Amino acid sequence: MKKRLAFTAILIAVLLSAFSPLFSASVGFDPFTLPTASAAPGFFSPAIQKVWLKTDQLVDVGAVKRSYLWGPTRISDGYERYYDSPNQVRHVQYFDKSRMELNNPFADPNGGAYVTNGLLVKELISGQRQDSDTRFIQLTPADNVPVAGDPIQSNPNSPTYASFRNIASLDLTSIAAQKKPSAVGSLVTATIDKAGTIGSNVSLGNTPGAQIAYWDSNLGHNIPKALWDYMNQNGPVLGADNTTTINGGKVFDWIYAMGLPITEAYWTRAVVAGVEKDVLVQAFERRVLTFTPSNSAAYQVEMGNVGAHYFRWRYPNGNIGTPAPNSPLKVPSLGYGINAHLFYVDHTQVTGWVNDLGMRWVRQQITWKDIEGADTQSDPSRWNWAELDTIVNTLYANNTHIMLSPVGAPSFYSPNGGIPTDPNTFGRFINEVAKRYKGKVEAYEIWNEQNLASEAGKPISVAKYVTLAQKAYSSIKSADQYAFVVLGALSPTGVNDVNAAIDDVKYLQQLYAFNSGEIKNYYDVLGAHPGSNLNPPDTMWPSNPGPGPGWVDNASFYFRRIEQLRQVMVDNGEASKQMWLTEFGWYSTPNPAAGYEYGRYITEDLQAQYISRAYQKAAQEYPWMGVMMLWNLNFSQANVTADAGNEKVGWAILRRDGSKRPAYTAVQTLARAVK
Repeated sequence: MKKRLAFTAILIAVLLSAFSPLFSASVGFDPFTLPTASAAPGFFSPAIQKVWLKTDQLVDVGAVKRSYLWGPTRISDGYERYYDSPNQVRHVQYFDKSRMELNNPFADPNGGAYVTNGLLVKELISGQRQDSDTRFIQLTPADNVPVAGDPIQSNPNSPTYASFRNIASLDLTSIAAQKKPSAVGSLVTATIDKAGTIGSNVSLGNTPGAQIAYWDSNLGHNIPKALWDYMNQNGPVLGADNTTTINGGKVFDWIYAMGLPITEAYWTRAVVAGVEKDVLVQAFERRVLTFTPSNSAAYQVEMGNVGAHYFRWRYPNGNIGTPAPNSPLKVPSLGYGINAHLFYVDHTQVTGWVNDLGMRWVRQQITWKDIEGADTQSDPSRWNWAELDTIVNTLYANNTHIMLSPVGAPSFYSPNGGIPTDPNTFGRFINEVAKRYKGKVEAYEIWNEQNLASEAGKPISVAKYVTLAQKAYSSIKSADQYAFVVLGALSPTGVNDVNAAIDDVKYLQQLYAFNSGEIKNYYDVLGAHPGSNLNPPDTMWPSNPGPGPGWVDNASFYFRRIEQLRQVMVDNGEASKQMWLTEFGWYSTPNPAAGYEYGRYITEDLQAQYISRAYQKAAQEYPWMGVMMLWNLNFSQANVTADAGNEKVGWAILRRDGSKRPAYTAVQTLARAVK
């Protein structure tokens, strides 16, 4: 955060990997004949992993005897079109028995139903694929997938999902027509065949567990005791720490996992593991439950393989595909973020602070020369990934959105550490980074404060940066088309000297003017660093100057400088793109570093007030604002900044001794309120 020139200034193993073969085991198989711990799923995200682990990890390792809730096999993962999700795509992961969804990956995972599972059974029965909250595509109901038992090749006479089309509660009309009165205490004797014909077998009603135990008044369907007991079974389950076993409480919330029942329960004949058996089936919005009395007791009731069935129906070629991201990429609402330093410090401590604050994003600056250690393209040992791997994996496992901001070219690419002489070298580097962290790192900032000679090298060149951005953009997108590419934020300064600094507004104007606005093709989001210095966030020169003393007579001293940058965007036809503040804050210390003397006039309380007001102002007045990354969290710490007089210390919201400044609590209050 350079202000001097302003006139004085895992657990997770598989991600978007090759699709594994479809799981072919059928409902009714004893789970212990299926793959166990060694074949446990790879997970798309730590949030999905957490949901799976709670109920299925103990089953997977044989610690409990019950059927899987999600299943032992990951069928596929990736992105699907969903028009009400950010960028009109959502993250999905298919398991044997369901699909988990991250409809809004930018939501707070602690703020509600973060991981959901779709109404797959309704879609399979109706043939209506749901592509948004209100948009449906009519397909053929699944008439070649039995709801229970083996695949149709060896189970040709068992009812399919299409068999339930005329008896399921799917819309307002069918809900009214199919609603049944309470039959609690009576026996289930109704049967269904592949044609959907309803019959009766009185003898099956005498099966233990076939007595109706519950009537759901929502859609009007009865649930037999065997299924109702399964839906309300108690632990053990895995605790939030993924290691502690909790013995009490329900294994799962059946409404969340299954949805409402949309049919009555029916007996049918199904071939299970090559043997024809009597199976009781009932369709719910999200799942199918089966009751096979001839199974061993612990596995008589099972979740049907709805995830596998749906995947076959939706993707008959076995490929989930990759829908194009929406353009321009946007976050759906104001995001709270912070600049943190995680290199060679206690990662758990830093993520603890991030969680405590309620921050959803972390920006980590990386030094290129520390990662690529030699100009030998064929030598893999030139890469030093270990520490960055740990940082990325730690943040990712913490459900934190990550921005990496690379700077500091190796000397063999740039003698002064600025923008490399050959921009192709940076393209190769950032491509390696993006490939390595695909799906984990969500944003890349292309350089930092490139309007300063100390960052870009001398002389400052707009043309050189445009070429760098072009190489970076194409390299990142070729590795991860969903990653945000952020135009490197400019330092707020009124200086105009190509060997020192270029005014940030003028530099941005020059960027857009260069080669007929070529730069527009090379970024998703415009990064910015607002001024602040001594001035409250609502003030602005010359109409409403700050209180002084000093640092009032140039717009680069003000937070509202970003409004001028935004106007340049609008003037150049870029109003549809968001602006993200990759660094902002107020410097507060009684002993400021040389060039940062304004810091002695900003008390810790004022720092807290100004930061809070900046977030509030953006939420209320800047609909074009995306993520705001506060500068900074822990640069005050001795293990990050050895010199206590370094200017980085005064921007931090933690004191040198680790205690929390008022700004910490103020930001925490705002960030935690956002769900």
